[in-house]
Parts: sequence; structure tokens; C-alpha cells
Amino acid sequence: MCSRIIIASFALALGIFAFAQTSPTGADADKSKEPGATDPVLKVGNGVSPPRLIYSPEPEYSKEARKKKFQGTCVLRVIVGADGNPRDIRVQRTLGHGLDEKAIEAVKKWKFEPAQKDGQPVAVQINVEVSFRLY
Repeated sequence: MCSRIIIASFALALGIFAFAQTSPTGADADKSKEPGATDPVLKVGNGVSPPRLIYSPEPEYSKEARKKKFQGTCVLRVIVGADGNPRDIRVQRTLGHGLDEKAIEAVKKWKFEPAQKDGQPVAVQINVEVSFRLY
């Protein structure tokens, strides 16, 4: 029934870790924008601090995965907006058995203290690993 959530590269509260991507130079920031988003999406590093997870409800196990006693980790690409809310959540490494969907549902509810650049909140792209383990 339990699942463990991991976000790698910077340590967060509650034993949760985050993987922040870095760009070679500040000038190489990803300027892509999501529909309706007004803030450019940067990458952590070169003066951009990572977002800090402040609320992270755990995902539920899917009935299919629980029945098959399936365990594993899916990787999601997440943009954390300057408002601290996750958006544009995409599966980077699938797990299947309904667990990818459960991971996305949970991450949509997460709240972050936004990433910062020069003391101002900015949107960043990070990878999030969501691990499902039956205990």
C-alpha cells in the first residue's frame, strides 16, 4: 500500500529527494512556454536554485499493480512554475500497470517553494522519480 517518492539531486524534507537538471550556461535556459504560461522555463544551476517541496501527498497504488504485486519507479518531467505549482507533467520512463497515472495524479497535488534566480521566483523543469514499493 505504501509508495516512496524520490526526487534526486537536492535533498528535501521528509526523506524526499529531487533531481534538478542543469544547463551548461545561463544563456541556454529553455525558453519554451506552456500554453497559458507567461514565465520562461529555466533549468536548475548557474544561479537558479531548485524548488523546495513543501507538500507531497503520496500516490495511491493501482488495483492492477497491487493485485500483481508489481513494484518499480516511473520518472516524470515536471515544470514547477514561479507560483510553486507543478504543470506539464509528462512520463519520461513508464512503469505501467496504472502506476504512471497514479504518479501524475499525486504530483499534480504537490506544492513547491519556487525556484529562485536573483532572488525572484522562476519556473524550472525537473525530473521526478516516483517509486512504488509494497511493504
